[in-house]
This record gives sequence, C-alpha cells and structure tokens, in this order.
Amino acid sequence: MKRNVIVALGVLATFSAVMGVTADVFSAWSPNESEMNTAFSVDLDSIRSFYDDKPRWTFILGNYFGVYFIPLHILGFFLVYHALKPANKNFALALFALSVYATTIGVGLHGTLAFVGDILQSGNAALIEGMKDYWQPWAYSLVVLYSIVSVMILVLIITGRSLYPRWAAFVSPIAIVVMTVFVIAILPNSTAGVRSFLSISGLNLPLVIFFAITTWVLARHKKLEISL
Repeated sequence: MKRNVIVALGVLATFSAVMGVTADVFSAWSPNESEMNTAFSVDLDSIRSFYDDKPRWTFILGNYFGVYFIPLHILGFFLVYHALKPANKNFALALFALSVYATTIGVGLHGTLAFVGDILQSGNAALIEGMKDYWQPWAYSLVVLYSIVSVMILVLIITGRSLYPRWAAFVSPIAIVVMTVFVIAILPNSTAGVRSFLSISGLNLPLVIFFAITTWVLARHKKLEISL
C-alpha cells in the first residue's frame, strides 16, 4: 500500500480520536468538582455531578459525535496492528480483534450518555439506582478491555521487534493514562475544569497521540504491505 494511503488512514484515525475527545467534552465535561478522579472512575456516582447544570443540547451533540466518529478508531487499531505485527503476528492479530470488540462496546456505551444525562437530570432516584445495574458493568467492562489492549500494545513495543522505537512505550495508551492519573492527583482544586477534562477524555486522548505516532512510524517505511 502506498505511503499516502497509509498517511490518509492515519490522519482519519487520528481525527476520529480527536472527535472522540470532542464527544467526551460535549457528553460529560463540566467545570463542576467531581468524584471522577481518573479515566477509570466510570461509576454513575462519580460522574453525576457533571450533569447538574449541563445544558441538554451538549450531551445530545456529544452522543452524535461519539456514535459517528468513534467507530473510525478501528482504522487506527488496524494501523497499530501492522506496526506491531513484526514483533508477533498472532499476538498482534489477537490484539486487533480485541480492540475492534472494545471499540464497538465503547461506541455503544457512548451512545447511552444522552439517555444517562436525561435520567440524571430527572432526579428520579429509583430510576438512577436501577440504571446502575446495567450501565456500570458495561462501563467497567470497557475500562477492563481498554486496559488489556493497552498492556498488550506496551508488551509488544517493549520487545523491540515491532516497527515502533522502544521510546514509544512512554506514549503508549496505558502509559499516558497512568501519567494523567498522577497529573490529576497533583493539580490544585482550583483547576477542577482541567481535572475533569483529563478524567472524561482519558481513554480517547491517549489514542490521539498514539494514532498520530503510529502514522509517523508506518510512513517512514517505504515498502510496507498493509493486509491481514
């Protein structure tokens, strides 16, 4: 596959991750202080304060950004697969399959945030408590899958046999998530809006960086076959 095609796919994938961050902001961001202290804090009690004064149109718009752009993350993971394939083709292929599965779960979850916003703003305590039974396991399953995929990426980069330079381990998704945990922890309370942004975008923001780096890594190779 020609370099310009690879770059086009990479740019589209990176753009989709940027739109994922945009979807996160419209769907959940608020300058309000919250119990959501990391991207892994996805229970309803930790995010509900985001919706206290949030205009309804914002999380409706976030719903559309999420369901229409996040599916394109699969293009990014397809390129990641090719960058990791030299290290271990079967392991990289399993990673790609799992990332596709996780992406579909993430798209579905993001598509519920408009409904979640309406329910939280309704103040119906019984309905909110009932929603926890199905929404929270769904949200935590996404966090677990994202973590597994990210660790698999990290392991293959560390081997030194992939197309990534070893320093890319420091900007791999799991590394960036961990770094944001520390950044959020040391930020003062007066920066609640920044802390909230890092928390709610903590799964998509690392992909912006990593898909961009993946595009650069693949574009450096003049002869690269892109196929399963």
